[in-house]
Amino acid sequence: MLIDTTLLLNSPEIIQGLLDGSLTRYGSVIRYSKGTEKAGQIISHLAETPGLTNKLIDAGFSPTLGGVDVISQGLNYHKLMGIEKSLSSVIGLTQIAAGASVLNLGVSIAGFAYMGYKLHQIQNSLNNLQQFVEKEFAIVKERLEIISGQLAYLYLLVEDNRQKQQNLAKAISHIQQAMIIKEIASLNAELNDRKLFPNESPRECLKVANRVRLFLSNQALQINPVLDAELMLNTDIAIQGWAVATATEANLLLEIGQHQEARELLTIEVDKFQQIAQNWATQLITDENPYLSTTYRFTHSRFQEHITPERVERITQIYPQDYTLSAEDIRRKKTNIDVEFQMSYNEKWDETWTHRQIAIAEYLDTLSELLARLDSLQSFAVLCENQNVKSSNDILPDNNAETGLYVIMINPQD
Repeated sequence: MLIDTTLLLNSPEIIQGLLDGSLTRYGSVIRYSKGTEKAGQIISHLAETPGLTNKLIDAGFSPTLGGVDVISQGLNYHKLMGIEKSLSSVIGLTQIAAGASVLNLGVSIAGFAYMGYKLHQIQNSLNNLQQFVEKEFAIVKERLEIISGQLAYLYLLVEDNRQKQQNLAKAISHIQQAMIIKEIASLNAELNDRKLFPNESPRECLKVANRVRLFLSNQALQINPVLDAELMLNTDIAIQGWAVATATEANLLLEIGQHQEARELLTIEVDKFQQIAQNWATQLITDENPYLSTTYRFTHSRFQEHITPERVERITQIYPQDYTLSAEDIRRKKTNIDVEFQMSYNEKWDETWTHRQIAIAEYLDTLSELLARLDSLQSFAVLCENQNVKSSNDILPDNNAETGLYVIMINPQD
């Protein structure tokens, strides 16, 4: 086997590259940074042990709220190349939105356990809403298939009353949420079953993951991006569920040796996911003030306590207008932004506006990170296919491996 799998802590050259900026973590891969000779080339994949994932879950880690360090939990602090720095900071996990807070959406034998846990979190957080929907819209739910796609006439019946229109819009939104929650619950049940009976055939879980993926991707793609809290909530639930369902299906295919099928699946889904991420970024970043229509507005001093440079960099990955900028272009944009904010005449940039920008940054960070995880899972599928392994488990650390984050090295000739 031409693949070396070892603990990241035992790979000082990779750690040094991450520290000096010559290497970058992207999803669950390490690759050469932009501006280097081999920019974009993958040098290794990252994989977690089940023990590490369980500790993260038990700790209730939430990077957006600070608290427990994602990697130092269970590993504490290590002197890396003479620099005492937490490993989560080294690999850029200090401020990733909670929807994509750990690596095992991509390459990990613990992925199913965490994906089930994450779905359970989403389901619980919306439990009160679900109960309300079941109580208030029981009759509507029974006839959902009949009226699906035929709700437009309802708006015509209440077009003379704005309040009725708003109430109807909320009712339809709640129905949509109920449908999404139902699909998430079914996938969660399959993942729990898979956890309890890991040696059983994955066929049923594959079928459910496939169905949920198709349904949730359709829901996410139907929603037109707009800065509206309830609409963004619906999209966020659909997108995160879509990502989990896609990763579940792909990981199961890789586990049973269907590497080409997994790669083809991810090729299609990553392309769709990228399109929706870019659409949302374009809508939420674009501003009536052309100088502020850039991700780099988040680098202004008013955001420094809330938005890290790593988060800004991740968001640029899904905002095409910023991704290809040169260093000089970026410097010029930041200068223009400083000038704009120094102009006191514009009172709209108050605390409410600032909070809205922080929310936008977190929302887009989730999209960017989930896209990176799916994209790097696609790269892992290519690795499995190229190495012709019988199962992805053959090149991942097993249950007896030392707890930690592992590096799966790629032979440069591959």
